[in-house]
Amino acid sequence: METEKLYEITVYTENQVGLLSSIAGIFTRRSLNIEKLLVYPSRIEGIHKFKIQTRTDETHVRAVVLQIEKKVDVIKAYYYIDEEHSAQEVSAVKDFLAERETERNNNNK
Repeated sequence: METEKLYEITVYTENQVGLLSSIAGIFTRRSLNIEKLLVYPSRIEGIHKFKIQTRTDETHVRAVVLQIEKKVDVIKAYYYIDEEHSAQEVSAVKDFLAERETERNNNNK
């Protein structure tokens, strides 16, 4: 059995009404408490960043992150143990946005 740890989930999203409620609902349905929640604009214009801390095991946090990523307005979600952070995070989000912009431009031709 896995032991519970404090995980930090980082979610990059577009700014959409009701998204916070939708994400909180994922935690409610899985009976997970949100220990800490921060929502603020990211360094990327038009993109917001959610930081959510919850105490669970890795199997459950992985499932929550995958479910969060299925939301239409979510660009990318990551999880870390405690305060681990990835320097590649912002780069991955920028790459995703560039790919999406290229797809939009190709579809508009």
